[in-house]
Amino acid sequence: MSLRRSYIVSIVCIGLFALPYNVEAQGVSRPADTIYAAGPEARDMDKIIDLRTQLKRQNATYSPPLPLQNQLLRFLEKEKLTLSDEALYWAHLVMDASKLFDENISFRDTIIVSHLFMPLVFRGDIIPDHLVLYDRDILKPGYSFTPWYQPDTTLFSDFIRRDGAEKRLLRYVEDNHPDYFRYSKRDLPDDLIRITSIRTPVYEEVPLKISSEVVQNELEAPQKFIPDRLYWVSAFESAVQFSQNYVSPNWHKGGSSNLNIFTKNYLKYDYSRDKVQFTNEVEIKASIYNAPNDTINSYKIGDDLFRLHSNYGYKAFNMWYYTFDAEFKTQLFSNYQENKRIKQAALLSPYAFNVGIGMKYDLNKSFQTRNKNLKMSINLAPFSYTYMKSIDEEIDLARHGFQKKKETDEYNNTLSRFGSTIRTDMTMNFNRNISWQSRFYFFTTYELSQFEFENTLVLAITRHFSTRIYAHLRFDDSVTKKEDFDSYFQLNELLSFGFNYKW
Repeated sequence: MSLRRSYIVSIVCIGLFALPYNVEAQGVSRPADTIYAAGPEARDMDKIIDLRTQLKRQNATYSPPLPLQNQLLRFLEKEKLTLSDEALYWAHLVMDASKLFDENISFRDTIIVSHLFMPLVFRGDIIPDHLVLYDRDILKPGYSFTPWYQPDTTLFSDFIRRDGAEKRLLRYVEDNHPDYFRYSKRDLPDDLIRITSIRTPVYEEVPLKISSEVVQNELEAPQKFIPDRLYWVSAFESAVQFSQNYVSPNWHKGGSSNLNIFTKNYLKYDYSRDKVQFTNEVEIKASIYNAPNDTINSYKIGDDLFRLHSNYGYKAFNMWYYTFDAEFKTQLFSNYQENKRIKQAALLSPYAFNVGIGMKYDLNKSFQTRNKNLKMSINLAPFSYTYMKSIDEEIDLARHGFQKKKETDEYNNTLSRFGSTIRTDMTMNFNRNISWQSRFYFFTTYELSQFEFENTLVLAITRHFSTRIYAHLRFDDSVTKKEDFDSYFQLNELLSFGFNYKW
């Protein structure tokens, strides 16, 4: 009976669940509140096409925004407030903390703070610094030794006393209040923090011009720059030197005080191109000193020279040149004998002119040592002619090598000689401050000879001051010997200090 009831209940439930689906399958109408699905119509599609066309029309007049130029950005951007240099100077001067300290304090940027007023750091030095495990006096002698010198230790006594007090206080805190320590030495950072400044580049964008055309020459390597060669080269040297000597009246060897002024001006202008070489020199040299023993003349001339020299050369081989050499020299000032009014030399009295044909050897050598070089020129003229004349016939012609007239005992004021000439000029620069200048001149007629040998040692103290040691040796066997000095050798020596300039 129970089985039949359960079967009936099951059939009824199945029928209730299946009822709606059966009704929909049979075409029964739905309730009135049902929402139907909407589908697009043809007229709606035409409207969509019209909207798209309208958007295209609106976009036809659209153009992308142009970027702002730098000139316009200057007006739009807010300018940063800046201070002038004068305002920054006064601001730094007022806010500079180093000005708060006295000027006698050497460490203006450092403040030494006591460890007692800083956070406590456990350093780990538990063992005392002066721990001694033996008797220090065990090896000392029985007697007391007093050193000869007792060092002064009072200078740092206050510092040692304060440092010892701080260490004792820190030791007391370590022993009695270890909980006060919050940091340890091993926990502190060891890295060094370096402060670096960040700088923003300030520049203005410049539009680049791009050219599509390419020239063939621009693709090739640039031509090597070769400067124009200088064929004319000049050199100049000027010196004004002073030398003073004082001798007291009771000096055991006698003598007299004197003041010497020496001046030298030298100009050189050379030309060199291919095989041609042309050298030109102008030299003016004078030495004037006071004459206390001369009752007539207050000063005398020691060395007086005006010289013009030219040498034209054509290269033969290596460093040898065929040359034509010419030189003119005379005096500039008048010089008199001591306590007499007899002229010994004057302007163009005498003057000498020398020409010669030969060969020249030219050497210019540089060394590995900086500023060390050698310049030397040797001119050999086997065919040479010298003409000498004095426009003033009242001077002492005998001391200059003029010959006597056969008819009378008077001297000729002109002289002509044929012979050979050797001329050497050398400049040796040992370094920037020391140089040696030498000149050698030799002329011979194969009966009479004359040579001059000049040497100058220049010791430069600064760029414009130097000391000069000058020696001039001369030999002339054509002059008449003096009664008080029976020799053909002549010597002029000078030691001076003063102004020196050259390029």
